[in-house]
Amino acid sequence: MRRMLTSAVALVLVAGLAVPAGAADTPGAVDGATGIWTLETDGEDLVPIGFGNPDDVPFMGDWNCDGVSTPGLYRRSDGFVYLRNTNTTGIADITFLFGNPDDLPIVGDFNGDGCDTVSLYRPSEARFYVINELGEDGGGLGFAEYSFLFGNPGDVPFAGDWDGDGIDTMGLRRPSDGVVYMRNSNSTGIADINFLYGDPGDIPFAGDWDGDGDDSLGVFRPSTGIAYLKNGNSTGVADRTACLGDSNGYPVAGTFGDLGSVPDPGLWLRPIATGFSQPVQVVAPVDDCRLFVVELSGDIELVSGGERVSTPFLDLSVTTGGERGLLGVAFHPDYASNGLFYVNYSIGSKSRISEFRVSSDPNRADSSSERILLEVQQPSTNHNGGSLAFDRLGFLLIAMGDGGGAGDPNEVAENPNSLLGKILRIDVDKTDGGKAYAIPPTNPFGGGGGAPEVFLLGLRNPWRIDVDGEHLYIADVGQDTSEEITVVTDADGGANLGWNTWEGSHCFDGPCSSSGYVFPTLEYSHPDGCSVTGGHVYRGRIFDQLTGTYFYGDFCRGWIRSFVYDGSAATQATDWTLVLGTVPPISSFGVDGFGEIYVTSFSGGAVYRFDPLP
Repeated sequence: MRRMLTSAVALVLVAGLAVPAGAADTPGAVDGATGIWTLETDGEDLVPIGFGNPDDVPFMGDWNCDGVSTPGLYRRSDGFVYLRNTNTTGIADITFLFGNPDDLPIVGDFNGDGCDTVSLYRPSEARFYVINELGEDGGGLGFAEYSFLFGNPGDVPFAGDWDGDGIDTMGLRRPSDGVVYMRNSNSTGIADINFLYGDPGDIPFAGDWDGDGDDSLGVFRPSTGIAYLKNGNSTGVADRTACLGDSNGYPVAGTFGDLGSVPDPGLWLRPIATGFSQPVQVVAPVDDCRLFVVELSGDIELVSGGERVSTPFLDLSVTTGGERGLLGVAFHPDYASNGLFYVNYSIGSKSRISEFRVSSDPNRADSSSERILLEVQQPSTNHNGGSLAFDRLGFLLIAMGDGGGAGDPNEVAENPNSLLGKILRIDVDKTDGGKAYAIPPTNPFGGGGGAPEVFLLGLRNPWRIDVDGEHLYIADVGQDTSEEITVVTDADGGANLGWNTWEGSHCFDGPCSSSGYVFPTLEYSHPDGCSVTGGHVYRGRIFDQLTGTYFYGDFCRGWIRSFVYDGSAATQATDWTLVLGTVPPISSFGVDGFGEIYVTSFSGGAVYRFDPLP
């Protein structure tokens, strides 16, 4: 396998160590703002490592010849290289002085001895200086064994084993035209391989992406945060893509070894973007690198590569005021192939659930593609619910509030014939009975006794639902006494969650009998908060110890708490205030295409992400 380094900053340097064919290199990323390295394990979990400072130039190599790529960095401020021999947070095992201030490190096995070394590229001369021994710890880099000219000043250098002979050689990418030039020997001459690949501004790096024994090119595109990897050195489209973070990230690559014993890092709320108009959701299709930020005012804004896209993904004309607006978005489970997504928004005195399709531009929805699925009359401007989510069976869940007015004055929440105060469930992939959708065969009232769309009853104003396998987490905003979160399964159709006979576990509009009701899995009283904001179960790739943990918050107090549902009760209850602080008013939670959790706030229109502590 080859361990390839990459570095970026204005230019890139890269190379790799030859290892037996069949072992593929894996891309990783270094966050330029925090200095956190994120490496992918064989199971596709991400392991964060703290090493270096935000402005260091990162790379990877096999410094002790054990077959594992580990971090290295060049610190321009003091001119030293710092290397670690393990993929763990810590200080350098080896340090040495490196070249001139504007030189760039190039890493690889340039003599085929199975060990990586740090050589250098001098941009002012377009000259490579090849060094086959690591610098002496605490000393200097050492003298170059040889040097050679290749390319033009301003070309972006990298290195790899292009012909599978076990020796890394140099490559260049010319920013002016995107042409790549590669040599199969470390000597002055013209390119043995040249081809066009990537866009202006892309950062080249290399690795053996398919394990065939030959290195090939990848480019990291800061504007999208995506790496585009090719399995051959020729013009064409990428064979694989990988999300490597934000626009300030640097790509690295290699064979990272066993990372399973690395402990979870600390957690903090990292600001991602601000200035949104009352953000109420962050969502993304599975495995999509972008973020879709839902604004109450009607826009779905895009964040790509850590930067806001100038044009909204969709600009809806919605009715606002009270608790109305664009309230929820869900992407079809097959969005990658069918381009369909669903919205829940207010139009006049109705809640409308509609289907849209993405346009030929992946960053723009086709606004003319709206297919209205369902409209529900709302008697008031509050308690509209708004969440949408697909369950594990592929049915669309729709959270509807009781229509507003204190105490459910119209007694709709427990009335199975009303769509208000419910979780509805429909099949958007079929039509039936003159409707724009079909009724799932296991809906409790599909055969009569209530509205066939109804799945669960007895809700006041569910503000965010989350599907986690067979489980559905429902956060329901309370009236006078308590806030509640109830966990049910997709086999619990027809369950009555109690409102308005019960407010949580407290009798509200008696007579009150516990028979026939499902009571909260967790509740808290109003002195502790005023309005629950439901969240998500963590299923991301970074924080292994948080897997299966459900996070939620309170809109008024801004605290974030969590619990683990063990199948019957809430366990491991945790208050995260000392770690994360508060985020008032906390309007919603969200997840990206890889299961990482986000938090939104009406204060400054901010979006935050659960991130490793720098």
